[in-house]
Amino acid sequence: MMTACSRGKGTQTSQAAPTPTAVVVSTLRPQTVPIYSEYVGETEAVNVVEIHSQVQGFLQQIAFKEGSIVQKGQLLFVIDPRPYQATLQEAKATLEVQQETVNNAQKIVDRYTPLTQQHAVSQQQLDSAVATAKENQAQVESAQAQVAAAQLNVNYTRISAPMTGSIGTSQVKVGDLIQSGSTLLDTIYSISPMYVTFAISQSDYLSYTNRRRQQPKQAHPIQLILGDRSVYGHSGTVDMVAPTVSTTTGTLSIRATFPNPEGVLKPGLFARVRFVARDAVNALLVPQGAIQQLQGTQSVFVVGSDNKVQQRTVTTGATVANLEIVSSGLQPGDRVVVEGVQKVQPGMTVQAQEGPALTVPTAEEGEAGSKMPTSPLPSPASSAKGSATMMPKEN
Repeated sequence: MMTACSRGKGTQTSQAAPTPTAVVVSTLRPQTVPIYSEYVGETEAVNVVEIHSQVQGFLQQIAFKEGSIVQKGQLLFVIDPRPYQATLQEAKATLEVQQETVNNAQKIVDRYTPLTQQHAVSQQQLDSAVATAKENQAQVESAQAQVAAAQLNVNYTRISAPMTGSIGTSQVKVGDLIQSGSTLLDTIYSISPMYVTFAISQSDYLSYTNRRRQQPKQAHPIQLILGDRSVYGHSGTVDMVAPTVSTTTGTLSIRATFPNPEGVLKPGLFARVRFVARDAVNALLVPQGAIQQLQGTQSVFVVGSDNKVQQRTVTTGATVANLEIVSSGLQPGDRVVVEGVQKVQPGMTVQAQEGPALTVPTAEEGEAGSKMPTSPLPSPASSAKGSATMMPKEN
């Protein structure tokens, strides 16, 4: 009897139902998703000033540290001023002589004037004295101009920064003979703001301008993705749009302005310019990992109300933040398997647990500080300036 009872318990255990496989699902909800476009751009300084001397002479001093930030008005170079100081002293001496001559001529005019009224001096003598005084005054003015020019040349021997910016390596050494107007001493690059130029496709340009026209009160920032794939901490704005489309590439040249208070951006950097080209309305988002690829066909697993798994063929559009926009094959409210995809098969009964909602940041929220899954930036040698690459994948 005990044996029979034991056999009966074993039969009941073998007939117990298996535990359903646990999966995580996400219920699809329509949402508006910003679709980004991305292009390769290059940074450039707003102002670039080449430093030249306006006088000739031997370089006496370099008064700055190469590669540093110089302030407007800061002394940069000193050219030997002694020849120009000597010329200045000579001009001043000539001016003093001319002024004394004028004073003497004016005294004669002052003495002749009452004598002419008394007929002690002829009118012709007075007129001659007045003419001499005027001629001497003209010589004084000429001498004053010579003094001003000589003083200007002395001032030109001290070359100061015309603006605040980053200065490069000095192109001359102390003792070099500097030629007026032709010898390049150094170059200063402005720091903030910084330009970024890039070439954009016609379709993206039209989409971007239409979006700005339809949403005039919203910000339409331009993001910059640096060489380490981080998003630059300051957004930019469109500064200039080329008046014509390139007949060779079919693209339009755009220039954006970015603040650069920390001096992170340097002229000549290659970076990716990223902006919202359009908004996908009522979009359904699915994680890339939930999509199965088989012989060019895409599919996902959907859990029905009876907790049974169905396989749906889908068509995807743009990729946004590792999420695919599904353009066909799914409906709002469908529960898509997002975790445990490899453990399920069509017709299987599962235990579904709702996962976090699938959302992407809005265009206004941005993604400052995030890492973007972009391909490495091209080097100047391997990429032509203004070549474009699209981030979204669209059918």
